[in-house]
Amino acid sequence: LFNSYFVIFKSYNFGKYIITSTIVSVGTVIITLLFAIPAAYAVARLNFFGKTFLSTSILIIYMFPAIVLVIPLYTIFSQLGLRNSIEGLLIVYTATTLPVAIYMLQGYFKSIPKELEEAAILDRLSWFGIITKIIIPLSIPAISSVALYVFMIAWNEFLFSLMFLDNPNSFTLSRAIQYLSGDAETPRQYLMAGSVIVTLPVLFIFVYFEKYLV
Repeated sequence: LFNSYFVIFKSYNFGKYIITSTIVSVGTVIITLLFAIPAAYAVARLNFFGKTFLSTSILIIYMFPAIVLVIPLYTIFSQLGLRNSIEGLLIVYTATTLPVAIYMLQGYFKSIPKELEEAAILDRLSWFGIITKIIIPLSIPAISSVALYVFMIAWNEFLFSLMFLDNPNSFTLSRAIQYLSGDAETPRQYLMAGSVIVTLPVLFIFVYFEKYLV
């Protein structure tokens, strides 16, 4: 009954694909949050030139289908030597998840009472201290939601990994399953076992984060 799961790890190197997908997904979450939290706080609280335009146009990247961006990115990444690399995927995934992360977080930051930050300023707390000691602890539900959303995008993403990854040694899980499905000699039950493996991590992570989401 479970022989297919053992075969795909032993014969099809799925363990390496899981590690690659984990590194890419977790790395995307970390980088996105590092940029999104201070950016969202700036949009929600600080006054600066172009704030209104930035806050309203922050999702403009989603007006362009991913397939439109693939060809120029493919050309640029080929010239820079970023194809078949984790670094290249991290750049693309962060660029696609950062706008929605900022959009989601700024809405939550605006709901936090300003009086808390004013009291912190009176206690001579820096802006960095306000973010780390007040904003982040109070925003765990929002940050957890964003982290889960970003992780799911990076974990399941297929188009960019299909275009940028040609070397099987650098495949993510979704790219590996597509690669194996193109081989007529690969039994279908192995592909189905691989699909289950792709699904389980997101399921377990969602169950764990559910308490924060509520």
